Amino acid sequence: MPAKHLLVTSACVLLALTSGARAQPSSAPLLEPKPAFTPGMYETEARNSAFKDQPVKSRTCVNSADFDAFRDETMAQYNKADNIKKECTLSDTKTLKSGFAFAMQCKGTKTVLTYEFGKDLVRGTIQTFIQPMPKYSSSILIMMRRVGDCPGQEKGKAL
Repeated sequence: MPAKHLLVTSACVLLALTSGARAQPSSAPLLEPKPAFTPGMYETEARNSAFKDQPVKSRTCVNSADFDAFRDETMAQYNKADNIKKECTLSDTKTLKSGFAFAMQCKGTKTVLTYEFGKDLVRGTIQTFIQPMPKYSSSILIMMRRVGDCPGQEKGKAL
């Protein structure tokens, strides 16, 4: 085949492939950057909607290497807890643009937990719906702000 025909044929095949790709929806999801998480010492404040004037403050070392590790370690803790294994059912995690969420169904209650990530921040919400007595349902807001490294931790790295 002469070079001119090969070039025209190649261009037609390429055009047909790219046109077909545009016409059909992609089955693979678009990958977005995952939320950032930096291990370290976090100052935490939790507020329960039922006890608005009584925030709980603490400091805790969170050693999760990154967002995936934080999510996986959180879910592993819930999956291993004896009281949850015996009395509750956990949903799969749902990935959100800035974090993840999951639900827990127990006898008479449903709890939805959401974790959202920002630079050196983790915002958690725990919404508990008490099905037989909805007026006693409540939510807890947990704000975690990174305040430094954990003892013995190299800057920005998990232990």
